[in-house]
Amino acid sequence: MDQNLLLPQYNLLLIRYAEIWLKSQKIKIRMLKYLMSNITKILKRKGIKFNKYQMSKDSSRVFFFFNNKDLPSAIEVIKNAFGVHSLSPAIRTSNNLKNITERTIELAQDILDQKDTFALRVKRSGKHSYTSIEVAQIVGKAIIDNFPNLDLKVNLTRPRKQIYIEIRGDFSYVFSQIIKSKWGGLPIEPQKKIVVMDIGRLNDLIAGFLLMRRGSEIYPVLIDLTEEGTEIEDWISNWKEVGDYIPRNNVHLTKFRIYDILKKVYLELDEKQYFCGLCRLLRFDLMSKILKNPKFHFYEKIKACTDGTSLNCSNYCSDSVDLETLAINALHLSHPIFTPLIGIGESKIQELLKKISNNLKKVNYCPFKPPNQVFDAEKLKELYNSLKIDNDLKTLVENGTRINIF
Repeated sequence: MDQNLLLPQYNLLLIRYAEIWLKSQKIKIRMLKYLMSNITKILKRKGIKFNKYQMSKDSSRVFFFFNNKDLPSAIEVIKNAFGVHSLSPAIRTSNNLKNITERTIELAQDILDQKDTFALRVKRSGKHSYTSIEVAQIVGKAIIDNFPNLDLKVNLTRPRKQIYIEIRGDFSYVFSQIIKSKWGGLPIEPQKKIVVMDIGRLNDLIAGFLLMRRGSEIYPVLIDLTEEGTEIEDWISNWKEVGDYIPRNNVHLTKFRIYDILKKVYLELDEKQYFCGLCRLLRFDLMSKILKNPKFHFYEKIKACTDGTSLNCSNYCSDSVDLETLAINALHLSHPIFTPLIGIGESKIQELLKKISNNLKKVNYCPFKPPNQVFDAEKLKELYNSLKIDNDLKTLVENGTRINIF
């Protein structure tokens, strides 16, 4: 963002959305209310003050009003909000053509230089006594007449500078830049609750993040395969980076350490080529018990779970075992499992990681890493039923620990 374009007269952010606009009016209004609510929660958590917010009468824009000094921080927060397509720091005035002209000249004085070419981009919504073309012609002529020494010229195809005027009902908004949001997507809604099953793979974290981008409210469950304390700080640190995008004031993780159970299974298992499949079934079984336990009341309305399975050989377990055990997850888990990374290549995953945060760290999440894993559904069922770990898992659920992020 060019700080030089944050003019001292700006006192609001004009916020646009794309995908929300395609919804029916009822759903659109619902999503916009959540969008505004999510933005206010994150601003408050960050300590960024705002004066008020409102929606335009035609439901096409959202406006947040700030003191000018708070605009840079607000832009950095709002451009990360899911559901936002773009935003612009702007000046608001009436729909009176004289006022529009005066405020546009005021802005032009700050951004136009000697021999600049410029264009006015005018949009209008509602009934007015003038057309958009008439506004552009009148205001454009006024700019040239007010700055004769600058030798300005209008260029509608390739201008060096652009000034935007949006006239919406009784008000008009004048600005000179459009800042693209980082993610787009849909605003997070609390009725779309998703559990993120995370064993420490960055893929698990990204899977949860992508569902959040589609409007889901995520609840991360850390299933700890590591020896006590191993790299847990990096793991929590990764979720703090993701937590920055979550519009809740009480973001937390719930951790369940299954290392001791897995170690026992590994040592007693003769056919170790089935270990990864057994580990997967054990995690599905654990998750089922967590979701049924009244202790975790915040999971009551969970709609689905996520899993970081991908087909790019980036995980310790083989892709085939990861994929095929999903087909028998219903043995234990009644919730659907979403796998948003299933068709994404390794290079794209790395791009997503950097886009989320430059501070994400790889975690050495599995101390077992058995080679030559195979899958056989009937054999896995037989082996799993012989483990007799039901009571161990129930005890594990009772001993889950809560880790507060915010």
